[in-house]
Amino acid sequence: MIKRIFYSIAIILVLCQACFSQHTEHAPTALFQLSNPRVQVSSIFFDSYTMLNFSIDMPNSIIKYTLDGSSVNQNAKVFSEPLKIQESAVIKAKMFHPDYRESDEVVLEVVKIAKNSAIKQVAIKPDPSEKFSGMGAMGLSDLKKGSAQFAEDKQWMGFQTEKITASLQLEKNSTVNKIVVSVLTNQSNWIFAPGKIEVFNEGELIGERTFAKSEQETPNSPTFLHVPVSTGMYNTLNVVMHPLSEIPAWHQGKGTTPWVFIDEIIIQ
Repeated sequence: MIKRIFYSIAIILVLCQACFSQHTEHAPTALFQLSNPRVQVSSIFFDSYTMLNFSIDMPNSIIKYTLDGSSVNQNAKVFSEPLKIQESAVIKAKMFHPDYRESDEVVLEVVKIAKNSAIKQVAIKPDPSEKFSGMGAMGLSDLKKGSAQFAEDKQWMGFQTEKITASLQLEKNSTVNKIVVSVLTNQSNWIFAPGKIEVFNEGELIGERTFAKSEQETPNSPTFLHVPVSTGMYNTLNVVMHPLSEIPAWHQGKGTTPWVFIDEIIIQ
């Protein structure tokens, strides 16, 4: 009797295993998303050109890209070989594969600069935080870009104040049509881009730009803020950066003063 019971149980287990095997379903590959492409440039700042390349690790995948800041779609150009970029560009790229979901979009900006920097001296007011003092005021014109890992990168100057003024002494009669300020966005660490930047020459406002507030958390990244100015020849400029008056209501630090991190000011 006992043998019959064990024999029946064994048969039931075999049948159940066969049943499960027949109905096991594997998730379709279309549910899996590709990893983001890795963007490589020979230099973020360049006076002649920079070379653009992408790493492609997934067989049968392709990378599509744009250079004008527009979003990448199926109609974007397909990357086939390293590109020589000779003008400032906002590079956006995605990876595509016939069997998988496309990757997220990655963004990298490269900036063309004058061969010889027009900035002779820089003074900054107020002083940055002792913890995030950067490379000193002249570090704002050394053309060395800080990374998104701000805690381990000495290029960044951090401020938690109502106004930041960078006074620039230029080479005599430098022609200027734009100021570019390199800042960091890392909102999870209470670091926000300025809400407004003004440019003055001898007390006269020659350029300003207001930047939209974030309505939700944005990805952590270094960002270039472009401020057109009245084209002319200048010897001195004051670049005044106005942080947000307070951290937005959607953030856990709402109502408090945000941090502003800068690492470079560029004359164009």
